[in-house]
Amino acid sequence: MTQADVGPAEVRPDGAVRCVAVLARDYPDVIFDLRVAEGDKVLAGQALCHDRARPEICLVSPVAGRVSHISFGARRRLARIDIAVQADSDAARRFDTLVPQDDGAGLRRLLQQAGAWASFRTRPFGHLPDPDASPAAIFVIAAMADPRLLDTELLHRGMAALKLLTPGPLILCQPPGPPLLPEDDRLRLARFSGPSRAAGPMIHRMMPVSRQRMVWQATAQDVVAIGHLLACGQIMGTRVVTRAGQGPVVLPLGAVLDRASQPCLGRYDLHLDDAAADQRLPVWKRLLARLPQAKGAAMLPLESFERAFPFAILPAPLMRALACGDVETAERLGCLELLEEDVASLGALCPSGSDYGAMLRRVLRSLAQEVRA
Repeated sequence: MTQADVGPAEVRPDGAVRCVAVLARDYPDVIFDLRVAEGDKVLAGQALCHDRARPEICLVSPVAGRVSHISFGARRRLARIDIAVQADSDAARRFDTLVPQDDGAGLRRLLQQAGAWASFRTRPFGHLPDPDASPAAIFVIAAMADPRLLDTELLHRGMAALKLLTPGPLILCQPPGPPLLPEDDRLRLARFSGPSRAAGPMIHRMMPVSRQRMVWQATAQDVVAIGHLLACGQIMGTRVVTRAGQGPVVLPLGAVLDRASQPCLGRYDLHLDDAAADQRLPVWKRLLARLPQAKGAAMLPLESFERAFPFAILPAPLMRALACGDVETAERLGCLELLEEDVASLGALCPSGSDYGAMLRRVLRSLAQEVRA
């Protein structure tokens, strides 16, 4: 996945990982049914569980190993699957990749069977897309500090495949610098401006979403993994992750980084801090914890909210609507364009210390139910 001559950005494998975990919390509002039991041996790419409502969609093991523990949460819903990494971790399921270049239905089946459908998140709602859904556009986020770490050949192959999933444009968002791929009639390049390299502000600026318009987002590394799947017939179960104090390292998806406290790499986590306890939280909550906390004050720091919120949305009225569960007002103010990580900075600055990510999720859940009704 990496080039040999990337100089100071050279990455190395992290050989300390002995266990990985698949976390249901990474997929809001999905109820999973198990396909494995504790003690089962699994191949890399073998299905572990599937979406109860949409059984075509499954989550697969990123490594070969043995299912060491299965955890359940409220109402006996699946919460976590732990897999002890096999010493010889090359054993992998092979997939039939003889997908015609114009067979969108065949590509969808392959991505769903290989667990690669979990690469995509929808806006609005932050859900796994429906198996037959067609977005208005797909945003691919190359947020790595050094995009030279991406295999551009596999990225190009993956991007070409994504064209079968939407009639709309593919928008590759990258840092300033040379283009990662050449543009064409379907592929557009967009460059990050400012310190934020998140998907939310880019989508908000270029193609705002609504009940009538849905887009998907994915990371460039996930698109590289799709290119690898099509080229080799096997999943790419690792990602390049920036780890504070160590630089870029190659880690399996869901890597357990500290056996004592059991912090895990989330499905969409590409940057980690050294503090082990911090890794128990989703990435957007870790961002919130790292920001300076507001002190008790008699009035809301409205200017601070606006500086920290990279959306053309009034943050203070939105926060009030989320806090009181005013679904109608929150939608009118633009909450459909947001996911939990987008409002993490607001929680850090608010004197109340409220969890606006959790509040936003409750509002989005209510709105999603209205859309389905």
